[in-house]
Amino acid sequence: MEIIYGINPIKILLRQQQTGLEKVIVASGKSGSALTEIIETVRQKKIPVEFQTRQYLDELVGNSDHQGVAGLRLAFVYSDLDDLLINRSPSFNFDLILILDSIMDPQNLGAIIRTSYCLGANGVIIPSDRAASVTAAVIKSSAGSTEQMPIARVTNLSQTIDYLKERGFWVFGADAHEGGNLKEMDFNCNVALVLGGEAKGIRPLVKKKCDFLLSVPLQRSFDSLNVSVAAGIIQYEIFNQRSRSKVIC
Repeated sequence: MEIIYGINPIKILLRQQQTGLEKVIVASGKSGSALTEIIETVRQKKIPVEFQTRQYLDELVGNSDHQGVAGLRLAFVYSDLDDLLINRSPSFNFDLILILDSIMDPQNLGAIIRTSYCLGANGVIIPSDRAASVTAAVIKSSAGSTEQMPIARVTNLSQTIDYLKERGFWVFGADAHEGGNLKEMDFNCNVALVLGGEAKGIRPLVKKKCDFLLSVPLQRSFDSLNVSVAAGIIQYEIFNQRSRSKVIC
């Protein structure tokens, strides 16, 4: 079993026909319309609800910001890579898949997943080793978007990139120092966007697989942007380009 906590992640789970929730725990004395809605929905779906002290919830989730509610469910189920390929946003003519190379911070991973969902990505690929996995903290940081978009976990990123290239993807790697100007890139194609870890960026073997390297132009000199911020900026440029091209067509 795993713990899911926070109002938005629980609400999103409850919207699904099969929630996977075995039990929902609410902090005694905690009020508000959002919690009231959750309790009513839980009872309608005949999911056991338990009222406990805030201290109990603090200990259950490791003193994270649970907002007075948590749930127990079976462990997160990752998607197959092919699930991402068929999940193109109906708003666009091309695919967009994110490949995250050694992202270690759960908050960064959750924020990237949330932005990717909002900006129309097919899904996100993470490696099975030396990287954050989808945990309760990631689900909370993603505001529950981990439940709305496929996330694949693979053993070999280089082989995965080759697989995508065989299916018509161009691979763009984000690099703070070596890349071309983001604004000069053409994203009207099937895009696999590679983002590297917080400390060292994209690993050399993965970087060699990239067809293009890109950088976010900055007004002031700085080492690099936070990876989740960079992911949002780059995806918004992709979103804008594709929106304009669709209008023109």
